[in-house]
Amino acid sequence: MAAMTMGDYGKDAPTGGGIRLRVLYDAIVNRELIEVVSGGKALIMTSDAVLSDMKQVIDGKLSFDSPDKTNQNNFAAKYSGKKVLKEIKKQVKKNVSTDITLTKIKKTTLFGSNKGSGGGADATALFEGAACWMTAYRYSLRKDIDPEYIVTLEDLEAVSGSVDTDEPLGKIHEFLINDSSWMKSSIKTANKLYGATKYRNTKFKFHRGTSIVNTVENHFKKVNAADGRPFSNINKWTPADIYMCSHDFDTSMITDEMIFRGGINKVLKQLIKEKKLIGVSLKKVTSSQANLTEHNFTRASLTVKKPFESVGSKTLMGSMDVYVKGQGVSVQFRATDAEGKTWQGEVMGSAAKHGKVGGGVMNYIMESVYGEGNGVWKNYPNAAAVSVASRGSGLDKMIFALANKNKAFVMGNDESTNQKEISRMRPQWKFAKYIGLEVVDRMMSGSKDERDEITTRIYLYATSASDNSAPYIKIS
Repeated sequence: MAAMTMGDYGKDAPTGGGIRLRVLYDAIVNRELIEVVSGGKALIMTSDAVLSDMKQVIDGKLSFDSPDKTNQNNFAAKYSGKKVLKEIKKQVKKNVSTDITLTKIKKTTLFGSNKGSGGGADATALFEGAACWMTAYRYSLRKDIDPEYIVTLEDLEAVSGSVDTDEPLGKIHEFLINDSSWMKSSIKTANKLYGATKYRNTKFKFHRGTSIVNTVENHFKKVNAADGRPFSNINKWTPADIYMCSHDFDTSMITDEMIFRGGINKVLKQLIKEKKLIGVSLKKVTSSQANLTEHNFTRASLTVKKPFESVGSKTLMGSMDVYVKGQGVSVQFRATDAEGKTWQGEVMGSAAKHGKVGGGVMNYIMESVYGEGNGVWKNYPNAAAVSVASRGSGLDKMIFALANKNKAFVMGNDESTNQKEISRMRPQWKFAKYIGLEVVDRMMSGSKDERDEITTRIYLYATSASDNSAPYIKIS
């Protein structure tokens, strides 16, 4: 594991623990042992002056760093490279004290490292697992848990028969103890889930990453393939992170279904109503209490409309990008690899920011509106076929024809082109531009209602609210 760098202290830890300097401050004040570069764990001490400056940074009263290196009124300028910490290790008969710099604190998961337990995907498993254990604990009590309470390992061990998570309890509890904000969030989540009597079942077992979760996720893959692959990944079907499952639940109710709409989704909605299986999407709770919302309980497509605004690009030759825009949603389509073999869209817009719409999904959406054979792969079966064609001159004439047909949507006011120019472009550009032009041509050849339907379906897909998306509840 790498040593902590000064810059690391000024950034939010991936685990949501706040600035890393705060983690160090808490360890010093609470006299907690933390890992150090020299090996093992040590008690860390410092002067009152340094501790005071740490608190000033945490409270926003002192800058951590400054881009102006002549500015000395910041934490980094005062202490970078200086041995302002004291590392105290207990040995056989005495304590050994060593003066160290801030960089001698080991970059462990406690400080938001993205390696090892607690960082990146592991951190997700830990806080989602924490929600399972904490909710099971709340179910065992007669009243809500005080958000300020420090839940003990023994508290959670007492409800082990009601929880199934892919991370062990000891690791999850350590994560909560090391991050008070996630301890509070998990408590508020548990209180809200128990308090929602509409979904409460005292026979629930709480699952994350194992058992019923694997059953649902594995069957999703089969249904997705059988139903024409409307989803590029399971999160677009359901963003549920954990499942509350009745002990007597029969999984064949799910595995017997082979379509989404009217099949597995209908079953999931019925199971929610019967309080037998409920998927829960989790967000960190930072307000005084958690909020619970229902998603995909009714067909969003009947009420949500995102009218078409535009399709095309500002320039033909200068960029490979093509944009599809609707009210509240914008997608930038382009080749996403240097070889020109993968084409997909990046979704922008406040409600669907940073979502992805893959080429296969866009093809599915377009064929749903315009009919089979009128999607992204109109003249080629898939991205691989287009990629092969882009290596020769196979696409040159087609790009030239589509560009001129749709000149008003893909070229700048003073821009023109000829087939010779196109032939000189690299394969990646041809690959992306051709597919994008097919989208432009099909959409502008259709009706306004059809274009509105395309942008609405993109929005619903990006927000996991399409007609094929599963019902779930969300805690935030």
